Amino acid sequence: MPVSDLDIHRTAYQWIALHGERAVPKARAMVHDFRRRGDIDGADTWLRIIVALGTLARSAGARQ
Repeated sequence: MPVSDLDIHRTAYQWIALHGERAVPKARAMVHDFRRRGDIDGADTWLRIIVALGTLARSAGARQ
């Protein structure tokens, strides 16, 4: 079952709250870990989260 865009956005928001400036590098590590285990769907989900992290960062920058 595919992960919804809303779930991706929620996860990205929580990931930023947990990891702050290290959110993207930590998410990239998740992609690497999933790929290493052969879980392509999991890696693809984390790639979507990385895109959402970038979107959140850009929208936060626009508000400042």
